[in-house]
Amino acid sequence: MLAWWQVLRVTEDEDVSEQGAREAMALSTEEALRRVKSIVPMLVADVQTAILSHAVLEASNDTIPPGMKGHWTEFNETYNAVQNALTLKLALDIARIFDLSVSARYPAEEQDKASVQVLGALLQREDVTAELEKAAAGWMPGFDSARDDFADMPDGVSGVLDEMAEDAAEENKADCRAALNAFVAEAAKLSDESDPTHGALKRVREFRNKRLAHSLFDKEPDAFPRYSDLDLLLAVAKNAARLAKLAVEGGNTELEEQAARNRENSEGYAACVLDGLKRASEE
Repeated sequence: MLAWWQVLRVTEDEDVSEQGAREAMALSTEEALRRVKSIVPMLVADVQTAILSHAVLEASNDTIPPGMKGHWTEFNETYNAVQNALTLKLALDIARIFDLSVSARYPAEEQDKASVQVLGALLQREDVTAELEKAAAGWMPGFDSARDDFADMPDGVSGVLDEMAEDAAEENKADCRAALNAFVAEAAKLSDESDPTHGALKRVREFRNKRLAHSLFDKEPDAFPRYSDLDLLLAVAKNAARLAKLAVEGGNTELEEQAARNRENSEGYAACVLDGLKRASEE
């Protein structure tokens, strides 16, 4: 049975010889790892950008419309235009984070997109995960220098350090493996038609393809995205970025902390905008 990311490899009009020829040209382990290590920082940066856009939108929506009740200014329309532009930007951010072409010629792992699905396909490869787990053993450097510091101590100290290093390496490998499995499971939800994220992503992707990136007059989106779709997909993106950073780099992203900081700053911005709109309404 094909894994979720392999579905794009085979189509009804494609014979087995063509599939076999492509598999023979599969990415090498070295190239697959290079792509993984290139995708992760780009993915994290895109998620951080989306978090900021979302924070500004939410803070403005919560502050300015309620604060402007009973007030009118000609600049209200401009405020609405800014909010609309931010919403469209957030939709583009989300679409980019989950970008994937439906192509029998180019399966997910061979696409040049820094997206959750492409990374998920690469992290399904056993050769890739084996190399990442091996690298994870060295996430906590310092034991070699500690041995130098305690070189004149009794032999038992060196043995204790060796045991500590081995325990740390195994724990790091286990953490890496758990993060990899969790990331792949998160990515798999996107192709599960029974999961809400599948429908949300379909609506956002169609809107991006048929209205944002292009304006196709004979191809209306089946359904326009809801604002809740962006909320749902951003939550998935944050979790995916956190897991990817941990599995590949052994680092923490603190995305929730960033979201809190962005929200606080955005509330200050929204208060300034509200004050200006109120003063303009009194002139």
